[in-house]
Amino acid sequence: MKRLFFIVALLVATVAECSAQERIEALLKRDMQSNKYGQGLRVAVKRDPTTGEIIKRVTELSIIDDKALAKEFIEAFKAERDSADVWEEEASGKIRLITAIYSNPKRIYRLDTNGSLVTVYEQIIYKEE
Repeated sequence: MKRLFFIVALLVATVAECSAQERIEALLKRDMQSNKYGQGLRVAVKRDPTTGEIIKRVTELSIIDDKALAKEFIEAFKAERDSADVWEEEASGKIRLITAIYSNPKRIYRLDTNGSLVTVYEQIIYKEE
């Protein structure tokens, strides 16, 4: 019985961590696919030249004058606080910087708000160089 309880607790913890990361990724994918922000979106992929495997992917989404979307991203980041391996948050006036880091694969999410400008960074490292 104890073993079953332990397995269920481990499964719940794993699902909770995955769903927290998925909130930010879902917002990024939704806004990337809508093509609403055009020039405010940048994606870079680094591949291994011999195998073609993806080593690292970096996404940056910049949004100007969309308070509702900024609030969505801030709430998604705050939901990540308990599941992140590393969490850093700084706020001063209208400027806010939140960084959430996860392991395996290494994922780094950063939210930078400065007045009406919101920038979201996602970096996923699949293979260390």
